[in-house]
Amino acid sequence: MDAPILPSKVPGYDIYIDGFQALRRPKILQGSNITHVVSVLDWKFANNWAALRGFQHLHIPLDDVYDSNILSFFPRSNAFIHEGLKYSRSSRSATSDATSNDGTGSGVTPLPGGVLVHCAMGVSRSATVVIAYLLWHSRQAATIQLPSPDSNSDSVSPEMVSLPPTPLTVDTALRLVRECRPQVEPNSGFIKQLRMYEAMNCPSTQEELESHKIYRRWMNSRQVMDALSGNRAPEMEHISFRDEEDEDEDASETNYTDDQSLSDRVEALDLSNPETDSPTEIRNPDITLSSPSPAPAAPSNLEIKCRKCRRLLAKSTFILPHKPPPHRDPSASQGEDPCAHIFLHPLSWMRPTLSQGELDGRLTCPTQWCGANIGKFAWQGLRCSCGGWVTPGFGLAKGKVDEARVGGKKGGSESGKGLDSSRKHAFASGVRFPPGMRRGGSSGNL
Repeated sequence: MDAPILPSKVPGYDIYIDGFQALRRPKILQGSNITHVVSVLDWKFANNWAALRGFQHLHIPLDDVYDSNILSFFPRSNAFIHEGLKYSRSSRSATSDATSNDGTGSGVTPLPGGVLVHCAMGVSRSATVVIAYLLWHSRQAATIQLPSPDSNSDSVSPEMVSLPPTPLTVDTALRLVRECRPQVEPNSGFIKQLRMYEAMNCPSTQEELESHKIYRRWMNSRQVMDALSGNRAPEMEHISFRDEEDEDEDASETNYTDDQSLSDRVEALDLSNPETDSPTEIRNPDITLSSPSPAPAAPSNLEIKCRKCRRLLAKSTFILPHKPPPHRDPSASQGEDPCAHIFLHPLSWMRPTLSQGELDGRLTCPTQWCGANIGKFAWQGLRCSCGGWVTPGFGLAKGKVDEARVGGKKGGSESGKGLDSSRKHAFASGVRFPPGMRRGGSSGNL
């Protein structure tokens, strides 16, 4: 007779991963001291189902698809798994008169509880939930209260796993899980949500998760993409205006020990769907980013100003870098600066225009007396003159704005490329200029 197939046990943890078939072997689960079961699948469990009798059960109804929001369940699943690992059960029969309801009675040795996390096949959803717990648990050294070694009480179960010397990353946690179950392969959307969770420093509660700026931006982005899929403009409450969010970023940064800013952590996340995004398309990183290699970052000390009224429109942190596709369209610009637009994240001065609910339109200077036409927007994307696509696209025309570097050696700013290119074009057209504006661009009389 073949030996029974046991669920896969994560090394160093009393956490088991398996598929749905594990529930059909309750005696094997009990023999492995499993007391808690997490079911991660969209399945309607019958009330008082015999296979789950005697187990604490958490049901997470979720499909194994790219855009399922598994991230929102992490605080709940982490708390349930952690409670299961600390759970104390009796080595005697549960019906023994000497055993109390909590499994700790006179002369009874408490055993550590185990947790089974399963989905349909034990490959994607269950592994994602386990990895989320490993990420969270490895960051709890300062908050987890370990029992005193001198304690003689049987009512407190000792911590079942020791904290790793350094917090785990998504990659190290995935490798650990694959040691016991090599076929584990969370789908690409779940991996990206795990990286978001890691970037947020693994919030412990639902409130901490939902109030985190990274999570809010991501949820707003999902709402935006849902609206665009229905060929309609997103609601204003779902639009993340980067300058408004970054006003209190310094306060939120105190929750992190690294030197990387919140914006940097968000930009580093690849939230794209490789099955649908074209490699030539660059998307807003708050929604999705698709690029074969990172686009060059904008200079850190750049300011964009309206050429007519000198109103400050954007700083470097609000610029969305992009790059041309690897194989350019022959019709695309081929000069030193093939891009005719500077692409931005949505900013608060765009609010009056975007509140009209149009899918595309013009961007005008927010200065009331100026109102110059400075660019355009399209929620469904703009094609840059270099050939790349930016979705959603909020582009300022370089011929309508000036790019100035602040903090430079020459009085704090210098003209940007937009002014230089327009001047060269004017000279080439044969326009006569007054003294002091030579063809070469230097000062002095003709």
